[in-house]
Amino acid sequence: MTTNINKLYYAVLKYIPSAIRMETINVGIAVHYPVKKYSHFFKTTNMRRVATFDDEYNKSFFSMVMDSLEYDLNYNLDKDIETLKLGFSDESDEGRFNNISEPDFLSRKISYLTNEFRFSSVQSINISDEDWSSVIEDLKSTFLYYDKPKNKRITKDKVRRLLSKQVRSYNFSKDRIRANPKLPNDLGGMDKYDFQIDKTLLRSMTFDYKRKDNLTTELKVILYDLNSIKPKNDISAVFLISNELENPEDKKIYDNFLLNAQKIAKERNYKVDLVQLDQLKDKLDKEIDLEAK
Repeated sequence: MTTNINKLYYAVLKYIPSAIRMETINVGIAVHYPVKKYSHFFKTTNMRRVATFDDEYNKSFFSMVMDSLEYDLNYNLDKDIETLKLGFSDESDEGRFNNISEPDFLSRKISYLTNEFRFSSVQSINISDEDWSSVIEDLKSTFLYYDKPKNKRITKDKVRRLLSKQVRSYNFSKDRIRANPKLPNDLGGMDKYDFQIDKTLLRSMTFDYKRKDNLTTELKVILYDLNSIKPKNDISAVFLISNELENPEDKKIYDNFLLNAQKIAKERNYKVDLVQLDQLKDKLDKEIDLEAK
């Protein structure tokens, strides 16, 4: 039996308390699955993390924005979410969600947000009807990573599967995409990546380790692999797909790793960047456009 593959769309809500520093934290994710007429906004439940990130945040204003987004976006077949009534002239789901089956529904709904709250650009994932609910759970676990206790957080393998579904939704021709490419290293072994699209390598990673020794070990391995990329490999960019940082004290490790990675890449004439999954399409579009010029 043939499995129907459809597109699921999502966008991640960022909280940006300072327009000068432009530091961000994920505080929600909006999901839209047109074939099921499903739309939902999942807000963060980890308000302690928000307060730590911005000790001057306005709790009432924050809650009002979250409520407004639930009103604008929550619609599904099961009707398990009570629609908020905020006093607008058109309170019917039918009126507010008459374009729920359209691919651009989500981008239209979230386009008005600016300043402290901004959505990432809408991303798409190829999924089947059989796995759509589990994919949504994985998206929540990825972008609201710190809402869950450590023993229930998403694994790197699940992130790889999400990466695969997202990359395959971009509709690149098959000759431009290679899954699990391997590049030879200086020890005679092979360094593994998740995907190669044209001249760009993708590799998932994480900064979330209980022990800093384990984190630094993985980062050293990645730096070694980056150092093994040679001009003959014809690579223009490497995107490392990573999660948010949980602890501010880890930022020094993050910054030092990125500094060393970029130094290696510059010496070998390619680019490297740390990218969250919701930023990947924008990064790829820019990279591929640059190559085409």
